[in-house]
Amino acid sequence: MAAGILELIGRVGTVVVVAPIALLSLDLLVRGELVGGLAFLGIVGLILAVERYVITPSEIPRVIASRLVGSALSVDESDDEE
Repeated sequence: MAAGILELIGRVGTVVVVAPIALLSLDLLVRGELVGGLAFLGIVGLILAVERYVITPSEIPRVIASRLVGSALSVDESDDEE
C-alpha cells in the first residue's frame, strides 16, 4: 500500500511539472509557432517517459523481487493446471 501511495505522489508531482509546459506548447501551437510548440511537446513526452520507464537505484531491489515473485507464481500456476 505504501508503494502505491508513493507512486501516486510521484505521478502527481510529475503532472505539476508537466502541465505548465504542455500549456505553453499548446499556446505556441495555437499562435502558429510550430517548432516551439512541438519542441515543448517533445519535452513533455520526454519527462513523462523518464518518470515512467527509468529505474532509480533505490527501485532495483523492488523490481527484482517483483519479477522473481511473478515468475515463481506463474510456474506454480502452470503446474496446477496440468
